[in-house]
Amino acid sequence: MMIALSSAIGQTSQALSDGGWIAAGVVAAAWIGTSAMRRRSHLRLEKALLDDNTADATGLGEETSFPLIDSLASVAIRRIRIERQRQSLAQERLGEIERILRATPIAVIALDHLQRVLSANPAAERLLGFDETSARGRLLQEAIRQPGLNRMISTALANNGRFDGELHLELDMPLEVQVCCESLHHEDHPAGLVISLVDVTRMRRLESMRSEFAANVSHELRTPITNIKGYVETLLQVGLEDPERMRRFLEIVHRNTVRLSGIVEDILTLAFLEEPEAKQSLARTSIRATEIVQQVVEDLGSAANAKSIRVQISPVGNTRVSEILILANRSLAEQALANLVSNAIKYSAEGTEVGIEISTEGPLIRIAVADQGPGIAAKHLPRIFERFYRVDKARARTQGGTGLGLAIVKHIASIHGGQVEVTSQVSQGSRFSLLLPKAADDSGAHAVPEVKSQ
Repeated sequence: MMIALSSAIGQTSQALSDGGWIAAGVVAAAWIGTSAMRRRSHLRLEKALLDDNTADATGLGEETSFPLIDSLASVAIRRIRIERQRQSLAQERLGEIERILRATPIAVIALDHLQRVLSANPAAERLLGFDETSARGRLLQEAIRQPGLNRMISTALANNGRFDGELHLELDMPLEVQVCCESLHHEDHPAGLVISLVDVTRMRRLESMRSEFAANVSHELRTPITNIKGYVETLLQVGLEDPERMRRFLEIVHRNTVRLSGIVEDILTLAFLEEPEAKQSLARTSIRATEIVQQVVEDLGSAANAKSIRVQISPVGNTRVSEILILANRSLAEQALANLVSNAIKYSAEGTEVGIEISTEGPLIRIAVADQGPGIAAKHLPRIFERFYRVDKARARTQGGTGLGLAIVKHIASIHGGQVEVTSQVSQGSRFSLLLPKAADDSGAHAVPEVKSQ
C-alpha cells in the first residue's frame, strides 16, 4: 500500500512538473509576443512622430492603434497631429497673404518699433525705388531718403500707430501718394507699423485738369455771353431808329454767337472722343492721304486767299503721294488736319507760305503742316495740346480761337492709334505733324459705311 501511495505521489509530482513547464512556456511566449508588439508600437510611434505625411494621413480624432502604449501617449499623438494640421493651415494662409501682397498694386511696408524694415512687397520697391532684400533689418531712413515719409512714420508711432494723410514724394518723377499707417503687434515686443502707400498722382492730376477745365469753360463762355447780353440790352434801350448802329450791334451779336456755338461744338467733340466705346465703334475706311489734304486745302482756300498765303502740298523723298493710304474715319481725319492748317494760316503773316508734307513712317502716315509764323517758345510746347491752353491769349481770342482745336487734334490721333508732334522755334515758324495708321492697299479698303462723329 505504501508502495502504491508513493507511486501516486510521484506521478502527481511529474504531472505538476510538466504543467509548470507548460505554464512557463505560455508566459514566455506571451512575454515575447508582448515585447514584439511593443517594439512594433514604438516603431510606429516613432514613424508617426517623424513622418508628417504618415501623421497627417492618419486623420484627426481617430483612435490610433498603438498597442501596449500608455493612453497618454495616444492622446499626445493626437494633439501633435492637430497642432501639425493647424500649422499647415497657418502656413497656407500665410502663403496666400504673401501672394496677395506681392500681386497688389498698393505699396506695403512693415516696420518694427525702431523703424527697421521687416518686409516690403514689390509695389513698394517699385514706388520708392529700393531693394527689399538689402533693406530688411535696416532703418527705413537708410533705405529711403524721404524726410516727409519719415516724419509721418514718427507721428504714427507716437499716435498708437495710426495715421492717414497725403504726401508729396520727390523722386525721379514727383508723385502724390495716400499714406495709411496701422499698428503692427508682435508678441513680447513693442508694436511696429504697417504702412500702405497708394499712388494718387494721376487722380490728383485729373482732378486738377477737371477743375481747370471747368474754370476755363466758364471763362470762355462768359465773354461771348456777356457781349451778346450787353449789345442786346443796348438795342432794347436805344431802339431801332439808327439802322447803321443796329446793324453794327447785330453783327457783334452774331460774331459772339458763332464763337459761342464753336466752343460748345468743340466741347461736344471732345466729349465724344473721350467716351470709352468711341474707339471700338468708330467707323474707319481706307482713304488716300491726298484726298484728305486736298479737301482741307479746298475748304480753307478762301481763308488763305484773304491773307495771300500759298498752301503747298509736297511728298517727302521719293514717296509716291497718290499711293499712300490711311485707315481712318474720314470726317475726323479731315477735322484734325483742318485744325492744323487753319492755325497755320491764322498765325502766319500775309504773303507767306504754308507747306503740307506727306510721308510714311513704318505703320504710320505723317501729314506735317509747316508755317512761317511767329513760332512757339520751348516752355509752351509740353502743354500746347492741353484744352484752352494758349501761347498768346489776347491774340488767340482776337482771332476767334476756342482754345480746343489742338486738344481735338490730339484726341482724334489717339482714337485712331496715332499721335501728334510739334517742333517750333521763335520767329522761325512751327511744324505740326498728324500721324495716322497706314492702310494696306485699295483692295483692303473697309466696306463699313462712313459714320458721322456727332
